[in-house]
Amino acid sequence: MKTLNFTALDFETATSEHNSICQVGFVVVNQGVIEKKFSFLVQPPENKYSYQNIKVHNIEPFMTENSPNFKYVWEEIEKYFIDQHIVCHNASFDLVKFEETLEFYGNSIPNYTYSCTYEIFGEGLKESCKNQNIEFTNHHDALADAEACAKLYLKYLESEGKVFIKKDKEPFAAKKIEKNDLRPDFDVENKDNPFYQKRVVFTGDLITYSRKEAAHKIKLLGADVNTSISKRTDLIIIGRNPGPSKMEKIEKLSIQIISEVDFLKML
Repeated sequence: MKTLNFTALDFETATSEHNSICQVGFVVVNQGVIEKKFSFLVQPPENKYSYQNIKVHNIEPFMTENSPNFKYVWEEIEKYFIDQHIVCHNASFDLVKFEETLEFYGNSIPNYTYSCTYEIFGEGLKESCKNQNIEFTNHHDALADAEACAKLYLKYLESEGKVFIKKDKEPFAAKKIEKNDLRPDFDVENKDNPFYQKRVVFTGDLITYSRKEAAHKIKLLGADVNTSISKRTDLIIIGRNPGPSKMEKIEKLSIQIISEVDFLKML
């Protein structure tokens, strides 16, 4: 669906739980013009945060201890989402957060349609903006990300629906991880990163990098990359179409899941 009227949306979360939204940012576009911008800090359940998520967005518990929870924020903003077209970068992940948070607080899920700029451009948000000559600063801020997403979608509409994924790029990259990629490098300069000494497994199809490339990047950050999931696994980087057996095992072991978009933010 292509429309000049839409709401571009982004969330930041406090933990790996989908209902732990700590910031919501969105922009309202009317007839192809950004008309309104909104940003709210949101208190997640029990105001709990994980270190990994704080490292991504720099939002800390003291910043939301007096903020309303999403139930109250939703009362203020729902009119911008009911029967609207929503645009996100990696919509399948952000809209899961959106719907699970609404259900957690007992709100009904509105009717909406959506588009995904991640599917259109085939790159992370920052890289997509760079490729399209869109100025983008303050990455990891929900409003900045939402505005960048809106500008990308407007670029797409101006192009009359052209898909921007590079022809020389495999849309779903899943090159095998080799033994050299599995050897952790603990002698890294910045040990204060979310992957240092963490056992990490990739599952599903990545778009931005092959698994081999992604594994190499976090190996240089001191990650211990594994090919199989166990109770010792710390993090799962999840792409498209993960295997159902792996998802069942992940759920059973309660391992932290990171989407490809959030993974790119953490690098």
